[in-house]
Amino acid sequence: MRYGLMSSSMPGGYPEIIRECGKLGFDGVELDVGADYADNMLWQAPGRREIARLLASADIELASVCLGTFWTYSFASPEAGVRERARGFTGDAIQWCAELGARAILVPITPGSPEEGEEAPRRWIEELRKCAPLAERNEVFLAIENVGRGCGKTADALLKIVEGVGSPYVQVYYDFGNGLSLGGDPVAEIGKLGKRIVQVHAKDPGGQYLGEGRLDMKAVSAALKGVAYDGYLVLETPATDDPPAAAARNLAFLRANF
Repeated sequence: MRYGLMSSSMPGGYPEIIRECGKLGFDGVELDVGADYADNMLWQAPGRREIARLLASADIELASVCLGTFWTYSFASPEAGVRERARGFTGDAIQWCAELGARAILVPITPGSPEEGEEAPRRWIEELRKCAPLAERNEVFLAIENVGRGCGKTADALLKIVEGVGSPYVQVYYDFGNGLSLGGDPVAEIGKLGKRIVQVHAKDPGGQYLGEGRLDMKAVSAALKGVAYDGYLVLETPATDDPPAAAARNLAFLRANF
């Protein structure tokens, strides 16, 4: 198992976060990208060179990139221009991940309009199919995540999209904390998703730190072992008023329990 931290769980810019993750002993970092992606370091060649230098200096990997950008520009949007823009930044991200050695892109299954029906999963499947060939050529997973809005809240909903796309490089980024918050059983969902899971977010609903919330962490750990998951566990936990201490505490919990 490898352990990472999502950049939203640590204040500061990418350079500060990468350095802190290295000091704390993480194996990797997940860089979150927002709506202003064109101004992000990842979208500039000098910025990517600097990220590569920082990762090497900190002796950590780029575990993944989170395209939070989809919360503004969703593949579920009824507007063709929005979907085209989303294809553009997804294609860019695939290339930046390949360049920097990351194997996964977190793709949150976001909504495109207040009332979507069956059009939303259909659009997600169609658009991911268009992106899949580039992902396959670069060996970067487009890993779709269960999130609180949109058409991908459950394991069944994620499987519908993955199977509809039909690419080995469109798989699942499972968030067991979200699974519980959305009314599901994370243990059962992990079992159902099985080998489809290529990366995992770790949080514990109802607790400030892992182990203090409502999740049965021993059961979740056993479920991941049961499907032979041995990839990244990435913290998406509250920064608290002492982010390095919180990250260190949560990292120690992961190492002891997963």
